[in-house]
Amino acid sequence: MIAVADINAYLRTIPNLGGTQFVGNEFAATSPDDCAYTRVTGGYAPSEWTSKAKPSFQVVLRTKLASVAETRANVLYADLHRKTEFNFGQTRVVKCVADQSAPLYLGKDESGRTLYSLNFTITTI
Repeated sequence: MIAVADINAYLRTIPNLGGTQFVGNEFAATSPDDCAYTRVTGGYAPSEWTSKAKPSFQVVLRTKLASVAETRANVLYADLHRKTEFNFGQTRVVKCVADQSAPLYLGKDESGRTLYSLNFTITTI
């Protein structure tokens, strides 16, 4: 089973994210302006005969500056898309593939912070 905490622990190790804070499932009222949340979004049905699974997850990134948000979204995308043989905690990830061709710009939230969404499907064994 994939855990949000394990995904976030990995995301915190990616260089060039400027100390982005990663939280689980949604932004809290106390979350800083430059923050991202991660949530598991389901994925495909697991294999009936093997331990292979293809769960998916979403990262929603926000920052005060639009250029910073885009840069950080592209850094996350570049690190994870087509990444092979790594771990999220104790979960062995064989492959990670983006669900879209580029980070998706979501617009601005009610406080004027820029939002981007990134969605990935991983293959685990």
